[in-house]
Amino acid sequence: MDPTNPPSAATALSSAMALFDKGEYDAVLSVASGTTDPALMLLAARSYLATGKLDIAETLLRSLLGIMQNSSYLHSYLGDVLTAKEGKGSAAAASEYAAALSIDPDNKAAVRSYADALIAKEDLRGAIPALRAVVRAENKPEDIKRLEELFLKVGKPEETISYHLRFFGADAVSLPYVEALFAAKEYQKCLEAAHRGWDAEGNTAYLRIYLEALSAADKNAAEKAYREALDSFEEEGVSDDNVTSIRFSYILLEKLLGDRRALDYELDKLLTDDADAVFHLVAAEIETDAGNTDAASGIYRKLLEKVLSEDSPDWDLTDLIIDRFTAFLGKTRNPEEVAGIISVTLSPYPKAPALAKIGEAYEAAGYHSQAKDWYYRAYRADIVRGGIAYAGYLKRADEIREADTILRYIFTNTKSTAELEAVSDAVLSGTSELYKLQRSRELVQKKLSAASDELSAAGREMLASLYLYSALDALESRNYEDCKWFCLAGIDVLPCYPDKIHIQDFTDILTRAKGRALSERPILMEKAAAQAEEAEAEEPAAAAAPAAASAETDEPLLPNLDEREKKILSFLREHREATEMDLRAVLDTRRAAGLVNALIEKTAALGVSVIEKRGVGDRGEIYGYVGGR
Repeated sequence: MDPTNPPSAATALSSAMALFDKGEYDAVLSVASGTTDPALMLLAARSYLATGKLDIAETLLRSLLGIMQNSSYLHSYLGDVLTAKEGKGSAAAASEYAAALSIDPDNKAAVRSYADALIAKEDLRGAIPALRAVVRAENKPEDIKRLEELFLKVGKPEETISYHLRFFGADAVSLPYVEALFAAKEYQKCLEAAHRGWDAEGNTAYLRIYLEALSAADKNAAEKAYREALDSFEEEGVSDDNVTSIRFSYILLEKLLGDRRALDYELDKLLTDDADAVFHLVAAEIETDAGNTDAASGIYRKLLEKVLSEDSPDWDLTDLIIDRFTAFLGKTRNPEEVAGIISVTLSPYPKAPALAKIGEAYEAAGYHSQAKDWYYRAYRADIVRGGIAYAGYLKRADEIREADTILRYIFTNTKSTAELEAVSDAVLSGTSELYKLQRSRELVQKKLSAASDELSAAGREMLASLYLYSALDALESRNYEDCKWFCLAGIDVLPCYPDKIHIQDFTDILTRAKGRALSERPILMEKAAAQAEEAEAEEPAAAAAPAAASAETDEPLLPNLDEREKKILSFLREHREATEMDLRAVLDTRRAAGLVNALIEKTAALGVSVIEKRGVGDRGEIYGYVGGR
């Protein structure tokens, strides 16, 4: 290109697009160098993405969004960049795809990418509407099967069956369809379909489902079929996960029917060194039922030693094993003896799940001083999960103020939306019924509301359930206007495919509130009017805001800062110095260092310096604020 005779903008754009389509990304960047044309800048950003220069691509796209905030495709491309940087489960990428779809629901690329992002985040309920839209738009068999699997995983087998019959017909067989028939208890149809699948494909998964359906319909016939299948596998040397599941299901059936010889033989085949812990738990139950308490005790202790020797033991699995061991001990010993054995067995492992269970055993025995001490140790070992156990004990001990304090501290230390949702779920669904603590329930509602844009479908349902509690409280206190607002807010955040509560729950309360109210004010209209008044009042102040901001901070106005960059500046301005870990917590991302570096580069390009690096410490890089206050 001749720099003394640059092409017109239209010619440059046409040339760059042709080069981009050919995959000549470096040539695109050469054409777009120094341009201020948004279309060329977008092509440059996409070229940087294609060549793996993700930080530059992100900076360009954010700059473009500062100019064209309502561009669906800019948000979509930014989502692609963030996916490439952070992985398919990136919450930030999912947020960008959601923003793209709120602007243009017909952005097909964003719809598919949004569904992919939510599935990767394991937000399966949240992904269903987007994947349904993909199916409607493109009608691809692989998308339909994927949707069938989603419905099955979220406990909607009837939807899986409906989609399968609609798109493939009853003669076609697939694993999701057969599993859905079993889950829907349509055992005869399941037997027929699974038999056809097994004959056609020889996939042992079909045989596994067939035998499970037969066991549900006729246990005696299933016993014979299981035996024949396992004998056949043994003769042919067939072994896979489905065969293991078939063997385990057969053991459960014989445990019910009482054939001890068959149990011993199959258990010997099943209980390898790397066998699932649940298999060993069933073996312990079988030994207990047979009166072999020493053998059962040995199984439990060996399992506990294995899981608690891990660096990060699975809390739920550890809970399950200890609960079964405790129940086993309780059959022949009093609570005091059980607490002593649990303490001696678990105290060598200073892991939060073990410490909390020692506290639970002492609580059951009535030794509350020891119980509180062990629960507190669990809290110190794991602020979140151990803290929830400790707060539950404090509530049961009627130490409400301290329980509220512990929960407040736990929520303060949550570092991600996923952790916030996990803690909220423990409060709302845990056996300790912590949701009955009014202050803590209000705290959960406040925290979830503040993060509403980032919540998964499960998180939004939790928030909706809190609004439901609040609506009921308002109804009982005859505060009908607040009751209406909570109902409408709950309906607003409720996901499309909820698990436990439904729109009908809110409309029932809303109907009762409207029926009891002696007079009504339209709360939504009032809120809209109040917002309009606030906007009018802010207009004169907004005109003077730039001068005021400059006077207050002595900081030159920086154009096109995104929300995270504003958060960085605000935090540093307030604290004057911060570490990388501090900013990770503020931004809820591990990419804090990259964001700060990008901000330093952006301000340097404007000839402004507001942040400086001050070295590296135990908590990562250290940043100082050098702008005005």
